[in-house]
Amino acid sequence: GGFSMSSQRKQQRAHRAEVQRVRAEMLGVRRELEQAYNEFDNITDPLLMEACIYEINALRAKYNCAVHDLKNLTQ
Repeated sequence: GGFSMSSQRKQQRAHRAEVQRVRAEMLGVRRELEQAYNEFDNITDPLLMEACIYEINALRAKYNCAVHDLKNLTQ
């Protein structure tokens, strides 16, 4: 029993696509983080600084989620 060869291939293709999607997401979040850190370095207003810190923390959480997803996909 089990999967036919074509459905197994489709499953593998879908898995590879998901891995690529997560890697692309990580790359995008990394770029956003870099931009947020650059903004933070140039901020003088304490309120903007606080908002920037929240944004950085949110992006880091999003990145960590993507890392977790990628680890699960590649086990």
